[in-house]
Amino acid sequence: MYFVIAGLSSIGRSLVEVLQQAGEEVVVIDSDKEKCSELAESSDVMVIEGDITRKSVLEEAGVKNAKALIAATNDDSDNLMACMLAKEIGAKKVISILNDIVHAEAFKEAKIDVQVKPDAVVAKHIYHTILQPYVKDFVYINNAEVFDVEVESGMTCVGKSIKELNNPKGTKVLWLKRGDTYLSEEDKIQPEDHLTIVIKGEFSKRGTEFINKCFTQG
Repeated sequence: MYFVIAGLSSIGRSLVEVLQQAGEEVVVIDSDKEKCSELAESSDVMVIEGDITRKSVLEEAGVKNAKALIAATNDDSDNLMACMLAKEIGAKKVISILNDIVHAEAFKEAKIDVQVKPDAVVAKHIYHTILQPYVKDFVYINNAEVFDVEVESGMTCVGKSIKELNNPKGTKVLWLKRGDTYLSEEDKIQPEDHLTIVIKGEFSKRGTEFINKCFTQG
């Protein structure tokens, strides 16, 4: 069994290296002749020069018998097409890099797992560091943003319970943590508590407004 990497973007190339180091077999597809030649000369990876949006190319790569196809180009439309064709051929699992969050719905409708391009995640981290310093950690999982928020004295949420925060649609407070103890929805929020909040991608703006309202001073 092996993995098929469709696209030698920087992410695709890094994924090839990670899989090789883990002892996995890898097949790579890319339309760039120079990139293909370079990889073929520097590794024992099977490299196919071709268009990932062509069914015949994916069949040549053996996506039907692969552990997974990972679409990793810098073009979301190519990634989406490759994943849809791979599913049609019978691929066991398809995953795609998502370059632009506005395309997330198309992948969702096609029932394709996506991972947001790392530079977008880094940009989000920088945004939160500057404008929402109370956000101590942030991850993006399956078109949802997960926040770890530390409560400070004077925040509007202090003295309220999770139920009293009135979180909007698409936003959910998963739990309240005080030290190593997880508290109930009825417990009152205190300074130095941590809350874990999930916001679905399509409700990002509304969820951000909710966080700003609850966790700013005043």
